[in-house]
Order: sequence, then C-alpha cells, then structure tokens
Amino acid sequence: MITSIVRYVAYLPANLTFVLLSYLLAPTLAALSLLTGPRLPGILQWFSTLDADLDGGISQRVKGYKANLTGWDLWWQRTCWICRNPAHGWQSELLGMPAAGSIIVRQVISETPKNQWYVMETASGVRFFCFKRDQPLFGGFYLKLWFGWVNKPYDGRNHHYAFQIGPKRS
Repeated sequence: MITSIVRYVAYLPANLTFVLLSYLLAPTLAALSLLTGPRLPGILQWFSTLDADLDGGISQRVKGYKANLTGWDLWWQRTCWICRNPAHGWQSELLGMPAAGSIIVRQVISETPKNQWYVMETASGVRFFCFKRDQPLFGGFYLKLWFGWVNKPYDGRNHHYAFQIGPKRS
C-alpha cells in the first residue's frame, strides 16, 4: 500500500499542472468546439471528460445545463463543463490505473457522513486506493473529498486519478 501512496504523491504535480491547464484553456477549447462540435478533436478531449462530450451536462441532467444553446451561451456552458471536469482524460489515460481485470480487495462504506474507502488491484497485481468523503459543513453544504484512483472506471478503460476538494450543495 505504501507504493500506491508514493505513486499517488508523485503523480500529484502532473495532475495539478493538467488541471490548471484545463482551467486556463477552457475558454479557447470551448471556442474551438463551436467550430468542431461538442467532442474536442484528438488529445484535446483529454482536457475534459472522456465519458461525455462538452454537452454532457445536458444528457446527465446537471442543474443549469440547457439544450439548444448557441453562440456565447453555448460557449459559456461548454467552458463551464470543462471547468467542472478538468483534465479527466489526462487523469484517466496518463495517470490512471487499468480497469481490465482489476478487482476490489477491500471496501468500507458508511453513510453518516458518506465515506468510502477502497483498496483495488490491477490484473498485474498493482494495488491502488480510493478514498471518498462528503464532509458536512453548514447550510446544506458539504465538502466533497476524493483522493486516489476513482473506484469506477467512467471511461470503461481506466480508473482515473482523483484529487478533488470542493464545496457542494446537498
């Protein structure tokens, strides 16, 4: 398990760099998408999420995302989507753990507060972890904490690297 933690810490600078780049490039990538369509070409899609295009907020019924937008409104909505899912492609393809043949070695889940701990193992025997917690705050808010590699391979191929700390509304 120590090896997994060392790997996680070693990947952190690269992850932070990719996330920062995603935020900085989001307006430009969203503008490009107005010309190319909702799926960014090639490796540029890695600055967003791999399991949905830039209009994913609509199909996933995320509050505030609207269908049939055009122009500046569509540009803004896609910019927000990239910022909502920054660098997920990089976190999956470059920093992720392969999902094929991976197993959950141990899991602990509690509801109050919502807390999840997983130890997983790749088909080649490499162990990795996932820790998720929704830490209650006040006024209907909580702090979403995700560290490690997400237990669900959203793109179907890799467990993406996760370093998320963010306030959310219940």
